[in-house]
Amino acid sequence: MSGHRFVLSLITAVAVLPTPVPAQESSTDAWTVEKCVRYDRAFNELLDFVGPEGVTADFVSGNRKFISDGCSSGADVCPVSDKDIELANALTIAAMGFGTASSFLPFVCRSTP
Repeated sequence: MSGHRFVLSLITAVAVLPTPVPAQESSTDAWTVEKCVRYDRAFNELLDFVGPEGVTADFVSGNRKFISDGCSSGADVCPVSDKDIELANALTIAAMGFGTASSFLPFVCRSTP
């Protein structure tokens, strides 16, 4: 199986696996919690798959902060290296596969004047 096919197969598998939903907080609905659980799993599995070499520390820490904030801290992760972009693309495909809108993802690159 080619590398590209394997990545797509892995993304599909991550997206469709059932996930237990943790206890719901009063201000967070179950679907919001579920999306974050799925994003957390996809991030960790895809990071292991692409390997940490070449993925920037800011990209990893930004994603981990987004996840630790319950995936509600908004977009503030900028993929800059080729591996960051590869991982961001794979995460985008996985997130679309498990039913999130593109506005859920934490990716944005802000330019400074």
